Order: sequence, then structure tokens, then C-alpha cells
Amino acid sequence: MSDSPTRNLAHVVLLGAWALLGVLVTLAALAHPAALPAAGLFWLWLVGFAVATTVLVGRTGTPLGVLGVHGGLLLALMLVPRVFPLSILRIGLDVLGRV
Repeated sequence: MSDSPTRNLAHVVLLGAWALLGVLVTLAALAHPAALPAAGLFWLWLVGFAVATTVLVGRTGTPLGVLGVHGGLLLALMLVPRVFPLSILRIGLDVLGRV
């Protein structure tokens, strides 16, 4: 399997957008120090999301497949109920919802 530069670029751009959101969440948390643990949880969630999407993107061949992977994983996470052991999977989305 050969690497597709456009696929990789699309993946980096999308992960960069998530990282930008993480910076905004962290800056907002600096104003309210009690929110710093939530910002840390967001970064941990983002690492897991990045690993999962990187593994799945490696199986696609096009930039459109990258968008499908990111969008599909987000939709799947939105369907996860907010019940304790499962809510850990969607902590990043919940932190963004509170900001």
C-alpha cells in the first residue's frame, strides 16, 4: 500500500483543526482554573481520537475517505450514551459542549 500525500494532508488538516479547538479549550480553562482537568481530559481524548482515525485512515485511499472516517467516528461517538463506562469514549465531545 502506498502513501497518498493528499490523503495524509487532509488527515493532518483535520487533526490540526481539532488541536486548534484544544488550544481554545485550554485557553478558556486558564480563565477558570477549576476547568483545567476538563481541558486535560479533552487532550487525552484527542490523542485517542487521533490514534483511532490514523489507524482507520491508513485503510482508505482518498481524501474523501479521510472525511468519511473522521465524520463517521464523530457520528458513532455522538450515538454513545452518556452512561458511565461508555461516557469516557465521548468525553471530548462533552467538554466541547460545555465550552
